[in-house]
Amino acid sequence: MRQKIVKGASGYALPGETLYIMGSSGAGKTSLLNLLSDRISSRDGQTVKGSVMINDTLALKQKVFGSFGAYVMQDDVLYQSFTPEEALMFASRLKLGGTA
Repeated sequence: MRQKIVKGASGYALPGETLYIMGSSGAGKTSLLNLLSDRISSRDGQTVKGSVMINDTLALKQKVFGSFGAYVMQDDVLYQSFTPEEALMFASRLKLGGTA
């Protein structure tokens, strides 16, 4: 079965900004992030057609995405007592290896 995940979408982010994707359960947030970070595998016969471009010139692949962005996946190992900011800071420190 063919499904269109994203068609004709565009957006921008300024340097140093943190972006959040919010929506109801099943809205496609994870699918969008997996597409942007090139994490969709071809297992189970899944294929992706089309391209994701940076500034309409550079094809976005996992290695390229990792050079300027980080995908902090939702994970249940974060403490429930954390505020959203504390949870994101904790996850980003784990991902980026920093202590600040």
